[in-house]
Amino acid sequence: MKKLFILPLMLLTFLTVSLTAQSTLEKGYLKMELTEASSDNEQMAAGLEMLKGSETEYFFDKDNSLVKQSMMGGMVNITTLVDNKTEGINMFFDMMGQKMHVETSTEEMEKSAESGQADAMGEMKVTYDESDTKEILGYKCKKANITSSGAEGFTFGLYVTEDIKASPKMIQGLQKVDLKGFPLELVIDMGQMKMVYTTTEIKKEVDPTAFKISADGYKKMSFEEFQESMGAMGGGMGF
Repeated sequence: MKKLFILPLMLLTFLTVSLTAQSTLEKGYLKMELTEASSDNEQMAAGLEMLKGSETEYFFDKDNSLVKQSMMGGMVNITTLVDNKTEGINMFFDMMGQKMHVETSTEEMEKSAESGQADAMGEMKVTYDESDTKEILGYKCKKANITSSGAEGFTFGLYVTEDIKASPKMIQGLQKVDLKGFPLELVIDMGQMKMVYTTTEIKKEVDPTAFKISADGYKKMSFEEFQESMGAMGGGMGF
């Protein structure tokens, strides 16, 4: 049961925790929610049920990008602050009371992905279906499909809008994918498991104080130390 639960939690974190928003808008706010999580496997379905309602908030302006993720009813909270100019990254993890502050960079995370998870996923390929479109909160989106040579049966569909551009470089494992536009909906299908992550709110303003994060109470560690800690926990959560 534990292993079956770790997989969807890892996947959800892998896909959402570190997305950097760089929009045609100079500043803004988006909220995404896990609206569907289902599985034919009874035990996995029980684990997915705990993740339903998980939210990710994106705050961005020309200088900063901030991602706040809350899962399992608030028992797991992850905050990622990115300096858009220096590409410096500060990540804050609060997982059932265990608090960690990780200071790293885009370059270090890319190297980690290239040597680990990216190799496991194999070659990532993206194609676009211009005939498959939908409107999400007033933004016209088209379907993008991502397939992996190293993950048979895995499909990753996104509905992206070119009106809000995004860099996929901060998504673990997708650094080499040329994604055109910002994804407002994510559809993950692994055969026996399906997850849908949808944008539920968009604002064209952002409170500048949102980028001021206090490190009080967090144990500071390097990215390497964090990876070792996650490995010891038995999953790595996609890092």
